[in-house]
Amino acid sequence: MGFTKGGIGSTSSAPSEPAIASPAPTKLASTSELPAAFGGNSAPRTQRSFLRSGTSSTSKPSTPLPAHEQAHFNKIGGTLGAQMLAKMGWQAGTGLGATGEGIVIPVESKLRPRKMGIAFKGYKEKTEQSKLEAKRRGEVVSDDEEEVRPGLKKKKGDAKEKRSDAWKKPKKVKTKVEHKTYEQIVAEAGQEPVASGIGQIIDATGRTPREVASLADISLSSWTPSTDPTRMPEVRHNLRLIADACKNDLDGLAREAKALEERKRFIAQENIRLQKKVTDEAELIARLQQVNLVVNDIGAKAKELASVYEATLDDFSPLFSTLLVQYPTEFDRYRLDEIVVAAIAPMVRRIIAQWNPLQDPPGLVATFRTWKQALKVNSVDKPSDTQIDMYGARTVAPPPAIEKPMTPFESLLWNVWLPKVRTCLNNEWSPEDPTPAVKLYEAWSTFLPPFVHDNILDQLILPKVSKAVADWSPKRSTVSLHALVFPWLPYLGPRIDGVLSDAQRKVKSLLRSWVPADGVPKDLGGWREVFDKGEWDGMLLKYVVPKLGSVLRDEFRVNPRNQDMEPLKHVLAWSTLLRGSVFVQLLETEFFPKWLDVLHIWLIQPKVSFEEVAQWYSFWKSSFPENMQSMPGVARGFTRGLQLMNTAIELGPDAPTMLKRPDLRAEQAIANASMKKQTAPKVPPARIQEITFRSIVEEFAASHNLLFIPTGRAHEKSRMPLFRVSSSIGGKGGLLVYVQDDAVWAPDGDEYRAITLEDMVLRANK
Repeated sequence: MGFTKGGIGSTSSAPSEPAIASPAPTKLASTSELPAAFGGNSAPRTQRSFLRSGTSSTSKPSTPLPAHEQAHFNKIGGTLGAQMLAKMGWQAGTGLGATGEGIVIPVESKLRPRKMGIAFKGYKEKTEQSKLEAKRRGEVVSDDEEEVRPGLKKKKGDAKEKRSDAWKKPKKVKTKVEHKTYEQIVAEAGQEPVASGIGQIIDATGRTPREVASLADISLSSWTPSTDPTRMPEVRHNLRLIADACKNDLDGLAREAKALEERKRFIAQENIRLQKKVTDEAELIARLQQVNLVVNDIGAKAKELASVYEATLDDFSPLFSTLLVQYPTEFDRYRLDEIVVAAIAPMVRRIIAQWNPLQDPPGLVATFRTWKQALKVNSVDKPSDTQIDMYGARTVAPPPAIEKPMTPFESLLWNVWLPKVRTCLNNEWSPEDPTPAVKLYEAWSTFLPPFVHDNILDQLILPKVSKAVADWSPKRSTVSLHALVFPWLPYLGPRIDGVLSDAQRKVKSLLRSWVPADGVPKDLGGWREVFDKGEWDGMLLKYVVPKLGSVLRDEFRVNPRNQDMEPLKHVLAWSTLLRGSVFVQLLETEFFPKWLDVLHIWLIQPKVSFEEVAQWYSFWKSSFPENMQSMPGVARGFTRGLQLMNTAIELGPDAPTMLKRPDLRAEQAIANASMKKQTAPKVPPARIQEITFRSIVEEFAASHNLLFIPTGRAHEKSRMPLFRVSSSIGGKGGLLVYVQDDAVWAPDGDEYRAITLEDMVLRANK
């Protein structure tokens, strides 16, 4: 079988791979049995082989050269290089290489214009030599390529062109494709076409290609199918290219089909979505039409009630319920609460104008409570201004609040309800009677937004309460300080700190000027939780306990014939306010010594009646409440009296001479000394408050029946407050000390020196 060079449809000019020679032909086939493509039955056509014959060694016919190239070759014909090429068989006008397939014209250089990059504005790099060589190889070269000559100057308009245009992608120029025949290609290559006929035939069926004169010389019987990859490499190569091209085309078609399927599926989904959206929009339009009818009914009802003198807001309830129950989504989405407020606003103005907030605090609350959802009332409680961390060590600032616009109902409260309340509180309300204002605040607190809360408390209530506390006087005021402040404590929160400071100063001033004949001040027990425990005890020790001791010491007398109980009642009234140890010590110091002395005198009488003594004992014991009788000091005093009575009975007639006078203070000192040795360590409570060295000193003094009383003075040098440690309620005698740097300092001559707690007790008891 004969092929031209390059295989089927090949345009390559490179030499083909050598084929494996086939075995000798054994049978010749007639030309009528060959396919038409091999020239058996087809008309003769002009054909040319690009390969030389196997025996020919002559070069390819020379190509006509341009005149300037011919002159160039004549000029260099005597050079050493030209002589070496001539010895190798090369001639001017023929291509380089053994087969003459190389370039004919030497490589030519071309100077690019100054400051011009590669492919700048479509600049072509081809030289005339490369164009001629391309034409000789049969390639199509366009003659209308525009070139930029380096010598030309730019026009003035080009100077204004932006530099950024140099990086823009150049415009694509459509290349004109020109098809040429085989004869034209051969003629342009510089060779004459051969006569029409089959032409040179190469037998590539064997291992070595050979040239045959006719197709009859090819033995078809010698060809057998084979897997040898070297057999017909041109056909294999072309088939592989065709297969790859077809595969690429099929892959592209498959991708395109997949993309079309995806788009089809997307369009189907989009169609379903749009249909659903159309359905939803149609349903929404129908619902909005129904909502519009209800809104029109509300407007008509508002106009109807506007002409009625005694109309009520309850007539709107069925219409508002219809909006909330049947159209809750539309109510929230389109803010229909504005329609609700707009409908009731005229009637609310009429009702508020005739309303007295102090006489009828819950007015309109019941109606608004049923419309709470329709009015979008904010029912969330306002968080406290400050919060305490889990350890109680510091305060944590709340996150910054986000400002929101007022809702229609909040605007109604601000513009209609609040002015009426402000007028009544400023002109009619008195802080001495806080009940109406407290009821008004409690009734409306769930409906008021935070800014209305703050406005009422900061501008209406707190200023009047503060002024009332500042003007309060125990002699002139008709109400207690407790009644002014305590009703507002649950609502004012941290705002009350300033008011409480003034109130605490008033309480201290009250106790400073208090006399036992006035009795316990009214509602004084409520202030116990307002003061710190140490501050409360110190205040009572400083202002109250000395006066109570003076009452028992100077005014109280134990007289079995005509007993006056008023001084003792003044003291017993303070039992719940004073610390237990202080109150017991007060009785053991001022009451029981007198009571035991009278009992002793009675028992040593010659004709004593023990029955009368027993009745007298029962009278005194019943004079103390049961909770007071259970106190250790009180029980110990009455027990000592009972022991004294039993001793007198045992002594009989010798009682007047042998019954000793009781010394309660000495006996108590001996008992404390013995108890100190046997005292077990105390178990600390589950929750321990802050412990200071001063509190330790106070507890140690109290355990030894000593009072730690503030004197109201300060040490001259250290400026620390002075305390008197004494067993006397009146504060006489004892020891002056002050506490500094976890030590007790007591006078030692003219200077104060640190002493131990045991030394403090010994010096105070001297």
